[in-house]
Amino acid sequence: MTLTRMQRPTYLLTAILFLCIVLITASCAESPEETTADAARERERNDASEFLAGRDAPVYGYELVATYGHGTADFTQGLDLDEGIIYEGTGLRGRSRLLKTDFATGMLLGSLSLAPEYFGEGVTVLGDEVFQLTYTSGTGFVYDKETLELKRNFDLATQGWGLTHDGESLILSDGTATMYFLDPASGNEKGRIGVSDNLGPVSNLNELEYLAGEVYANVWRTDIIAIISAATGEVTGWIDLSGLNPDPRNLVDPYVLNGIAYRAETGNLLVTGKRWPDLFEISISPRPD
Repeated sequence: MTLTRMQRPTYLLTAILFLCIVLITASCAESPEETTADAARERERNDASEFLAGRDAPVYGYELVATYGHGTADFTQGLDLDEGIIYEGTGLRGRSRLLKTDFATGMLLGSLSLAPEYFGEGVTVLGDEVFQLTYTSGTGFVYDKETLELKRNFDLATQGWGLTHDGESLILSDGTATMYFLDPASGNEKGRIGVSDNLGPVSNLNELEYLAGEVYANVWRTDIIAIISAATGEVTGWIDLSGLNPDPRNLVDPYVLNGIAYRAETGNLLVTGKRWPDLFEISISPRPD
């Protein structure tokens, strides 16, 4: 086809307009990365809703108060805040450590590496001692809080997952629906309770934090924290932390939410995950329906 003198400007104008529309549409469209992130967060919400469906205990949300740095090499298994110092236990065989960090400055004050055969787990501070569990080795360690010098070992009759204390007893989880109460001096079991709600036993209890008669427990492979009566084992509430994961496209199982510590100065919780780049301070709030 041969264009006439009158047709050529009209043809060129149409082509230019079409090109502009394409460029504007492309610039307004979401990037593949944004779309993928949105889809990942939607899956988080759906997974939480599915887990919580039919459960009677109240469900809480959260408000983000502050964000702090967290080492992406740290496979967090235990977290505790004591007198302004964060004690963190990390996992993976050959890479398990105990870290002591100044919360205000982020300065590392001390660290030690576990022997390669140990997979480090939960951590708690009681008095002037730091207690650390191992996963399947049947061994717990007790360190001096100031120096991190090993003081003694104790035997575990079950797997070690999460660890906290009520001021008198260590409280241990092993991934089941049972919480164990141990004598801090010997590590011997003093008692145990089953954890349940209206739907039955609640298992996969992981990292723990004791607060005012209740135990806050990460439910492994979820964005949910269970609030559990330390006296009865009844679940008294749930905290839905959907949307907190800083990189839901890449931080997937096993890099899940794990780590709870209480900050007495503000009354808030500190939470993080395995190899998450951030430690979050959150306040608990009613979840909008």
